[in-house]
Amino acid sequence: MALSGGFYNTLDDKGRVSFPARLKSDFSGDRLVMTRGIEKCLYLFPPELWKEFEQKLENPSVMSKDWRKMQRHFLGWATEADIDKSGRLAIPQSLREYAGFSRDVIIMGLGRRIEVWDAGFYKETQGETDDGRGLEDIAESSGLLF
Repeated sequence: MALSGGFYNTLDDKGRVSFPARLKSDFSGDRLVMTRGIEKCLYLFPPELWKEFEQKLENPSVMSKDWRKMQRHFLGWATEADIDKSGRLAIPQSLREYAGFSRDVIIMGLGRRIEVWDAGFYKETQGETDDGRGLEDIAESSGLLF
């Protein structure tokens, strides 16, 4: 399963967003698991991929402060969500607040997960890395440019 594509959309007054049919066709069912992501976005997983992600967060060393922090961040805020008959996905208020959603959002398929971003925040922050390098610099240093 390789989720891909970027889609602009708008949250309604109840915190629902139309879920892109193109992404939905890449997995079976109408259920997703959503949680806090990194960089102030949300992560969405089809249930089978969520189980894989959840297993990666299991660690025999629960005494590790960093590991407990990651478990709280991802597992503690995880919630199941259904795509309704109208093709909408309801995003809980707590997750909308975490991601700083206004009205316009971007939904992106990124291989094994979906990310949802506030559109304005995404445009402001994703052009360069924290150290000032742009995407071209990153791609070149990683060997991704042909």
